[in-house]
Amino acid sequence: MPSYQPTKQMKNRLNLPVSIAVLAAAGVLIANLYHVSVTEHDRFTAMANDSQFGSTTVEANRGSIYDTNGKILAQSATVYNVILNPSALTGVDESKMNADEKERQIKTVAKILSEELGADYTKLVNVFSDEKTKNKQWYKVASKIEKDIVTQIYTRIDEEGLAGNLVSTEDDTKRYYPQGDMAAAVIGFTNYEGDGIYGVEAYYNDYLAGVDGKIISATDGLGNEMPYKNDKIYAAKDGSSLYLTIDSTLQYYCERELANCVEQNNVDNRACAIIMNAKTGDILAMATSPGYDLNDRNSIYSKKDQLTLEKYKEENPDDEEGYNEKYAELREKQWKNKAITELYEPGSVFKVVTGSSALEEKVIDLNSTFTCNHSIQVADRTINCWTAGAHGTQDFTTAMTNSCNPAFIQIGQRLGIEKFCSYFRAYGFTEPTGIDLPGEASGLYVAEESMGIVELASCSFGQSNTVTPIQMITAYAAVINGGYLLQPHVVSKIVDNNGNVIQTVEKTVRRQVISEETSAEMRQVLESVVNNKGGSNAYIKGYRIGGKSGTSQKLQKNNQLGVENLYVASYVGFAPADDPEIIMLVMVDEPQGRDHNGSQVYYGSMVAAPVVSAVFKDALPYLGYYPEYTDEELAALDVTVPSVEGQTVEAAEQTLTNLELQYYVVGEGDKVVAQVPSRSSSVPRNGKVVLYTEENYETQYATVPNVIGHTPSEVNQLLTSANINFKAGDGATAHSGAIAYSQNYLPGAEVPVGTVVEVTFRVKDEG
Repeated sequence: MPSYQPTKQMKNRLNLPVSIAVLAAAGVLIANLYHVSVTEHDRFTAMANDSQFGSTTVEANRGSIYDTNGKILAQSATVYNVILNPSALTGVDESKMNADEKERQIKTVAKILSEELGADYTKLVNVFSDEKTKNKQWYKVASKIEKDIVTQIYTRIDEEGLAGNLVSTEDDTKRYYPQGDMAAAVIGFTNYEGDGIYGVEAYYNDYLAGVDGKIISATDGLGNEMPYKNDKIYAAKDGSSLYLTIDSTLQYYCERELANCVEQNNVDNRACAIIMNAKTGDILAMATSPGYDLNDRNSIYSKKDQLTLEKYKEENPDDEEGYNEKYAELREKQWKNKAITELYEPGSVFKVVTGSSALEEKVIDLNSTFTCNHSIQVADRTINCWTAGAHGTQDFTTAMTNSCNPAFIQIGQRLGIEKFCSYFRAYGFTEPTGIDLPGEASGLYVAEESMGIVELASCSFGQSNTVTPIQMITAYAAVINGGYLLQPHVVSKIVDNNGNVIQTVEKTVRRQVISEETSAEMRQVLESVVNNKGGSNAYIKGYRIGGKSGTSQKLQKNNQLGVENLYVASYVGFAPADDPEIIMLVMVDEPQGRDHNGSQVYYGSMVAAPVVSAVFKDALPYLGYYPEYTDEELAALDVTVPSVEGQTVEAAEQTLTNLELQYYVVGEGDKVVAQVPSRSSSVPRNGKVVLYTEENYETQYATVPNVIGHTPSEVNQLLTSANINFKAGDGATAHSGAIAYSQNYLPGAEVPVGTVVEVTFRVKDEG
């Protein structure tokens, strides 16, 4: 058979397509190499690193939060995630563990974890048979478990002889709030991931959180770490800590009295209070009541809100979705800081703004007079004063004391729309204060271009415009601190994890609104308001206090609900009146309390002013301000009862007489064996001390009368006639219109003769 050899021509014809194919393949290869090495370089490098290197996150420790004195308010601690390893049993050969033993261990570990962690027992048992989980080495049972519970779990596992690798833990962190509900609205809290979502926890989250680190190491094909000389460690940077301006002692006084107010006045829509340093803008205390425990923030703490949920469930037993929505709504409301997020019409408290603006513009002075005939006609509107009567002719101080609406309408008219709006802006009511807390609301107000003489009239005495409590106290502070509008703040400094101060929050003056001269006049006027007719409900013997109350009707909500009983009661007080350091605002939303006649109590002077008085009575001595009594106050001071037990009757009588105290001897003995009131009790001058002189004496009792609604002189007569000592609390005791509002022993109570019954007096006015 002849051999076949291709010709040269045939070879040349074949070389051409082969060359083309080779060139094409090379082109594709080059293109792919370019795509991999250039275009997709970063992506493929990352994929290679992922397959060759493993990374472990090193979590940064979150910074702590302290009060101004270094008291811990928030801190993080190590907790544990509990991990179940189903393969520790399912992967064991029958020769090493029989079926009965496996079943015992499965049921036992499920029992332990369900009892210690509250996990579902059946679900845990099923983990060992479910195809998706039975061969896993990692199944999370619970997160953020405290060490003592984990220790108990391990102890029980050991005692039951369970597989050693059946349960394990992972380190985690949990945020703790050692003071519970203290300053909850200011501090806020973190979410499950550890990020702040309310309060300073949210506002300063970037400082507190720090920066997580990483450890990058080589891994084999199975993902196991291998020794690798080029391991890279990126250290975590722990978060910085915050020092607040909040003083825990002042915060305690504030929360205590605000909670009492909410309970006593049957408040429907919460209350809030702010204490601020009038000279610096430091927030010394800020509270919302009812509050909540930061460590158990998902529970509803308001008794009224609890009843709302219970009622909803009773009326809608099958509406779980609706119930959950209502619960979420109430929980969200509970978390909000009322002092910065909610708007209200300030009422007569705002008269200090109108008055100071008019004084500064010199359209009035302290001697200017204004007439009140109970009502005033403005265009087609008749606007009434808050009182049923007429105040007549009055100067500026008297008009402020009387809180006269027609007088302040006249002052607003003298000021005019343009200047009124100019000062409204200057006092900061058209912008947020800039406080370092999230969620600050902006007020709603009548714009200058929309304001007519009717709107000017209502705005002049604190109606129509809405503000936040933080706006109101900041403006009020400017009225009495020399005219300086400050930026309020709750953080004083930020400190890194090495203790270095990295930021200090300094006093910030936004602008000067009025002169020092006008401010001094306003301090004088507002001190007169508190001292009026012997003392208002904010009066404290031995201290110079200034203040003004406010009451506003919630007209829109009243109209929506078809009611007339929804009000906001407020008060702003400051001390010392001649050189103010602290200023306090209290706002009580929808008080529903009743007096002894069954009438609703809603005036700011009746509801909110006593809170300021009670707080200042403790706060001023704490801050180093001690009482300086006038001669009149000295004469009315109570006497501290001495100890006369063990003295002869004659000596005891002389001791008491020297202190202007009366005595009443029971028995025929020569020496005093017991006394009522006991030593160190405070009683009024001419109060009575009962002296028992026989060892087997029988205590004499008296019945406490009902003194509510009576004048101070009537109360004194009722109690002394019952052989009971009468002690008047601070406030309006000496006011000509004061009546007894509360007593510390219930009417009808049986008490030892000589017991001291303390009675609180209030005056019903808007001053």
